[in-house]
Amino acid sequence: MTFILAEDSALKNYLGGLTVSDEKAPVRPVKVFFGYPDVEITVGTYPYMTLELIDIRVAKERQTTGRMYDSDNRGTVAPVTNRVFGYDMPVPYDLVYQVSSYARNPRHDRAILFQMQHRFPAQYGSLQIPNALGTESGYRHMFLDGFVKRDMIEDGRRLFRNTYTIRVVSEMTPFAAGNALSTVQTVEINRIKTDIPAGLTPVTHLTQGD
Repeated sequence: MTFILAEDSALKNYLGGLTVSDEKAPVRPVKVFFGYPDVEITVGTYPYMTLELIDIRVAKERQTTGRMYDSDNRGTVAPVTNRVFGYDMPVPYDLVYQVSSYARNPRHDRAILFQMQHRFPAQYGSLQIPNALGTESGYRHMFLDGFVKRDMIEDGRRLFRNTYTIRVVSEMTPFAAGNALSTVQTVEINRIKTDIPAGLTPVTHLTQGD
């Protein structure tokens, strides 16, 4: 899986499995969504959590130069006997996420707080990232950089809300960065071909070389 998408998926999976309990349900799962979901989705689903990528920082202080060699091309192909892949040292990044929890019940809120403090300690946190083949995994450093309690009244009801700032150490190879850039082949300008002033020709698109 590629840069950012791998971290998104791994962090969402890491947040999964949280549960709370109350007098009506001994086990109530805490759902996890990317971004803030539609109101129709969240109605009747409290408590829940949202996950958002809010910043991407180049970590120049960790940058090194050189070449790396392996037999599986950064975990993207099965190892080939007597074949070695070489590539430049990866560019280090910090991916900053905002994780927010929402609950109506104060006991649910406290249960989420307790479990989150165990999953995101102030130090020694790590996030498991599988390679593209799923044959092995690496572990990225993960830090709890901030926490804010943002309880409020919504529609006349209490809403217990917690916001965590999570930083995940990541990297991207120059090769992957180059492949992420693609040449624009066509630019759509205007699909409307009517009401064009006399003497002018409607331009609907430009192609490479125009």
